[in-house]
Amino acid sequence: MLPGLTAAAAGTLLTAMTHRPVAVMAGVALFGIGFGAIQNATLTLMYARVSAAGYGTVSALWNSAYDAGLGVGALGFGVLADGVGYPLAFTLTAALMRQPTNRAARSRSSWASGTPL
Repeated sequence: MLPGLTAAAAGTLLTAMTHRPVAVMAGVALFGIGFGAIQNATLTLMYARVSAAGYGTVSALWNSAYDAGLGVGALGFGVLADGVGYPLAFTLTAALMRQPTNRAARSRSSWASGTPL
């Protein structure tokens, strides 16, 4: 999950360069690659934590949370961008994405050492 989070955060930060069309295109492409990886990784993690009988529940919960997150996130970003402008809104969003990225990095290193968080 760490590569996807890193790519999505880096893409979001790159997209903050709104005065450079190439940077924006590269940023949204990098974000899309990272976000796609995160989608698959999170769903796979959830499936790994339940028996096959719980797959339907996991799928429903994941899809509901995903759809709600897209809606709430888009609304929140729109309000933020309206207040501070798009470049700063993308920069702040990338900074916010550091929290789960840092957590994934800690989790990855603790799994490697045999002591999961």
